[in-house]
Amino acid sequence: MTENKGHDHHHGHHHDHESTGFDHMGSFLLSEERRKWQDPEKILEIVNAPREGIMVDLGCGPGFFTLPAAVRMSGNGVLIGIDASPKLLSVCSQRLAESAGARADLILLELDEMIPLMDGSVDFVLLTNVLHDFQKPEMLLGEAGRVLKSGGRIVNIDWKKEEREFGPPQEIRLSLEKSIDMLSSAGFRIQSTPDIGPYHYCVVAGKGHKATR
Repeated sequence: MTENKGHDHHHGHHHDHESTGFDHMGSFLLSEERRKWQDPEKILEIVNAPREGIMVDLGCGPGFFTLPAAVRMSGNGVLIGIDASPKLLSVCSQRLAESAGARADLILLELDEMIPLMDGSVDFVLLTNVLHDFQKPEMLLGEAGRVLKSGGRIVNIDWKKEEREFGPPQEIRLSLEKSIDMLSSAGFRIQSTPDIGPYHYCVVAGKGHKATR
């Protein structure tokens, strides 16, 4: 087993999925094993993810959070999934098609590029296991702030900075404190850091009435 087991995004810097194939990594990303310690439905409830409005899942991968978020919205809002991997988006699309009542718009995009959405058009942005992959995460957070409405929320979920047999290497993980600092520096107001399980932390932040810089 490699130490990158469960490291589910490359975002223009890593291309693990494309080089090693989807089967091994993809099966882990959607596995019942993962659900034991990262239950997406429960986490979406904890962070009070929207049931209407516009939500963006940045770095959605094969849809581990996208699908339950879509079911949660049940056609009452718009869910947009964005990822840099055509293969993972294809899997996400297939899973959505097979789930009654689950709809989402999927966009293929390197996450250090401009998000093709209007300023102040989004109610909620979800980042799951994404920020640690970026040399300059400020760009992604800046784009999230641009598309979020005033009063909109951003949720960052990432690996705790601990050495584990799975997930990304400890040296590239971001600590909870670092994540909070980056979100604050991007202009977001930290609202809470709820407990979501043994291996990940969660930061919930909001966009103030002043434009995020």
